[in-house]
Amino acid sequence: MQQLYVVGFEVSEESGASEVPSAEGREGRPGVFERLLTHMEQHVEPGTTGLTGAALMAQKGSVDIAALWQGRPDQRVSWSPVTVAADVRALRMEIEQDLPGGGGRFLCRLTASQHGEATGFRVVMGRRNDGLLAPARVEDLKPPRALKAVMRDGSLRCTDGGDRITAVVLPALTAQIPAVRAQLRDPGRRLPVLVVSSVRTVGPPADFARKAASRLAGLAHVVVVSGWLAFHAFNSDVGPHLLPLDGARLYWPGMEARPPWWEAGDLHGDHDVLLGRLTRLLSPLSVVARGRDRLWDSVRAAETDALLDDLADTESEQVGGLLKALEDERTQSVELLVRNEELENQAARLQIEIANLTAQLGALSTPAAEPEEVRERPPGEPRDFGSDWARWTEVSGGALVFTANAKDEWSRCSYPYPDRMWEALETLAELAREWRTRRGSLGRSLVSWIGDRTPLMYAPLDEGLRRARLHEFTFEGRRKPYDRQPHIKLDDHTTPDRVGRIYFAIDNESYRWIVDHVGLKLYGR
Repeated sequence: MQQLYVVGFEVSEESGASEVPSAEGREGRPGVFERLLTHMEQHVEPGTTGLTGAALMAQKGSVDIAALWQGRPDQRVSWSPVTVAADVRALRMEIEQDLPGGGGRFLCRLTASQHGEATGFRVVMGRRNDGLLAPARVEDLKPPRALKAVMRDGSLRCTDGGDRITAVVLPALTAQIPAVRAQLRDPGRRLPVLVVSSVRTVGPPADFARKAASRLAGLAHVVVVSGWLAFHAFNSDVGPHLLPLDGARLYWPGMEARPPWWEAGDLHGDHDVLLGRLTRLLSPLSVVARGRDRLWDSVRAAETDALLDDLADTESEQVGGLLKALEDERTQSVELLVRNEELENQAARLQIEIANLTAQLGALSTPAAEPEEVRERPPGEPRDFGSDWARWTEVSGGALVFTANAKDEWSRCSYPYPDRMWEALETLAELAREWRTRRGSLGRSLVSWIGDRTPLMYAPLDEGLRRARLHEFTFEGRRKPYDRQPHIKLDDHTTPDRVGRIYFAIDNESYRWIVDHVGLKLYGR
């Protein structure tokens, strides 16, 4: 198999869930290994074939899966289980199909392994060329369904060394920029970081960041720097390799190699094309970086040792000879595997060298000149929102409006971080506009929707505000008061003179958010 893409990581129980690493959890809760099997079994279409994770672990087998869509090739799925003990086991699954236009067969190999307290999951994609001496033509390397399901499983924690592996974009406003810079400069970081600039919270760059986080899971982290203030804060201390406005840049571990970048025009273009380029840039590196699947090797070695121990219990002279022959065979196999790994790595390094040369010629990035520093900044004094109130309402398409009380409260308050408040309101205007466009139908809670898209902390209720009877207000002559318990939290867990709040009502009839307070927290001062 010619490896073209490798993603691998350790898997453990997410904090707050069952602490059992992989065997059946408390009260019958599936352990980590069982949940990995559940995600892998979808590739054998259990609803049609009746195959489950338990059946896959029972014995070797294979099944032909008809294509789900017309024009797609049928797949042959085979699997090989290894069980040595309750906490030493593994399942390897291979999904094989014809490549379009010939040139061999596409192979996706999934491996879940457990050895004691360690559990891992690995995805390898590549080509089985049957001796064909020709370059691989696999243009569309996308995460398989099992990997996507593992990434979505909130009960699992996936790590590669000190890196947390997710398929979620990390949104960053100004307050989060120091943490982003610390991540870039972390000497222990293993994965590159794709940083995307999105001056507007909603738009093509932000959409691209979310798609990239899913497509590049296990290959790169994705951070979206939202808004003007965060963009300038990031570029003020990132060194010579500036982030393009509404563009993206890939920062390698170590920060020594020149990071490739893409301008705003690329992020406003065809996202699938750009993601394909990124995948082809990163996937050869992943083959070299991941090396052999050590956890799978340890499970197989334990299986061999168990077999040898069983044979050693007999006193047959013939068995002794077989044992020696088996040990010699295993030594030779290990040597061949090591040599094979060296050759695969050599081939991958040549692919990387080709990719680097191509990048230097400009095929994978923009021209050689570095992005220029953008000096434009939001106008006005930091605390003066006089011209912004109406602009935010206009930007939101009328979905974010402010009462006179909200403006007065801000003019009188002493909140010490006006830039953060300005940035939060800028972001809130973008969110309100999209919420209105969807007519409030998000498919999930507003807490999750805002939290996934931005670093803003939103809460729908405020019991302290309600108890203080400060939660109601009137607006535009409506008899029934509005409820302003929904709020954005800024700088919680600090002294009262630093705790910021944006209180607003959600008007589901006119599809708008009515802000009635901007400033410090209204109680507990």
